[in-house]
Amino acid sequence: MNKAYKYKLKPSHYQQRMMANWLDMLRSYYNYCLRDRIESYEQVKQPKLGNYCDLRTKAECCPLTCSVSKNSQLGEPFKGDKKRSAYEMQSSELPNLKKTRSWYKQIHSTVLQQNLRKLDTAFKNFFDGRGYPKFKTRQRFKSFNYPPNQVKLKGNKIYLPSIGWMRFFQSRQIPEGFSLRSVTVRQKADGWYVSISIEDKSIPQSQPKDLAQVKSLIGCDLGIKKLLALSNGEQINNPQFEKQLERTKTIRQRRASRKKRGSKNQKKAYQKLARIDQKIVNQRTNYQWNIAHHLTRLADVIVLEDLNIQGMRKRCKPKQDENGKYLRNNQSAKRALNRLIRDCSWGELKLKIQSVAEKFGCIVLEVNPKFTSQTCSNCDHIDSANRNKEKFVCTNCGFIADADNQASVNIGMKGLEILGISPSKLLVEHQKVTAKSESTDSRNREKSTALVVEPSNPVQLSLFQWSNGQVIGCSESPVTASA
Repeated sequence: MNKAYKYKLKPSHYQQRMMANWLDMLRSYYNYCLRDRIESYEQVKQPKLGNYCDLRTKAECCPLTCSVSKNSQLGEPFKGDKKRSAYEMQSSELPNLKKTRSWYKQIHSTVLQQNLRKLDTAFKNFFDGRGYPKFKTRQRFKSFNYPPNQVKLKGNKIYLPSIGWMRFFQSRQIPEGFSLRSVTVRQKADGWYVSISIEDKSIPQSQPKDLAQVKSLIGCDLGIKKLLALSNGEQINNPQFEKQLERTKTIRQRRASRKKRGSKNQKKAYQKLARIDQKIVNQRTNYQWNIAHHLTRLADVIVLEDLNIQGMRKRCKPKQDENGKYLRNNQSAKRALNRLIRDCSWGELKLKIQSVAEKFGCIVLEVNPKFTSQTCSNCDHIDSANRNKEKFVCTNCGFIADADNQASVNIGMKGLEILGISPSKLLVEHQKVTAKSESTDSRNREKSTALVVEPSNPVQLSLFQWSNGQVIGCSESPVTASA
């Protein structure tokens, strides 16, 4: 079983300066090796004129037959008769780096190797269809790694090679029997932190439950005002931590911008501003972990929406008239929506739910949310007129419900179809409506559109009874017929 722990370090002033210098040097070498990888990749795509070599014969040849420049690769391409990978070639250049730039000797050799592995992972992700690797700025390069069996732990002290022993705040005990795996040292606004990954092979990793063992399922509809609307009627609010500290953050930004550029006062002001951002992240992270544990206690299967979050935050396309003049495209209004989507952090929430679900053996599914907010869960009627802001009133059967909770029921039904589980199997008695919304409040009962037009209708819709995200019936109150 694998676990991860994070602690705040208490380094000395000398150790703080040393680790800060390490980050600067590692970032410079990362960007240097990245430029080398980019040039080699561009040579393969579009060969350029010059002296080229064949890796097998190590001789110059025509650029049409070989597209690897001997002047753009670091290290030796061969180790005996075996061709080296790009990581191995750049790693073989590390001894020469320490000879030509002696200040790199203070960095532990394994830290330099892990830095190159980070770059190699970035290129593997690119070839798998993710983003192209980018050069790192100081704000985007804040950590370095140690490989397994390099770091030592003793009580509330930790030994980092080439840095020394230092204390840390032991907020929780590390269980016995676990062995240290990777160790990551990270710089944040309020200090230095260490993330420790441990492993105990004697404890097996939890496996997802079999479909025969599944007893409950819950669908989740992601939103902005309501961060999650569940199929059992529960609604989880979005605290909007960024909006709560928006005024304080604006004041800190104004103060920092007024300081003399490059002065110590400006540096202190920006450090205070960075602490505000970190506080927002810490509050949001803690809230999301609590939600993830709450969902795993509710059901064995959690069904989420498969949203294109990056596409939702894209800029609006520019509009032009016949004369080529640019028209309003509502981008200024969409900025507020993008800010709210960023504050919700749906992607991080999904990752935390999957992590906790894997720990407890729960199943997590993502389904296409298409038409889930327009489909009636009672009669499967699809119509865009069914939804009116936060309310859902079916134009076919007159079903009334909260729009987000009703969408989560459809999301849960899609999950059942993927798993091949019958809805009747998951009916449990202890799940009832816990949300209090305008459309489902028993003190403010609403009628369907058909009932308002036809007062002689003998059936009046009232609060629906829910069971595991499904409507199992409704309370009917007879109405005296006018006939």
